[in-house]
Amino acid sequence: MNFQETRWRSIIKTISWRIIAIVNSFVILVSGLAEGALLNALYMNLTGFVLYYSFERICNRLPYGKIEEKK
Repeated sequence: MNFQETRWRSIIKTISWRIIAIVNSFVILVSGLAEGALLNALYMNLTGFVLYYSFERICNRLPYGKIEEKK
């Protein structure tokens, strides 16, 4: 089934993703797991990749803001 997103769905997804990304960055920086700019960047990108994939899979299951495309 193909669908189109409403503007509100896109706005809510964008805001919620940015909150998750900020928390991810904060946790990595505060935890001290990665010392140095390169390791920080690598950890943030690797964890961000996993989090974003999971976020999109969850969002695709939510019906809010979906408009079914007519064939």
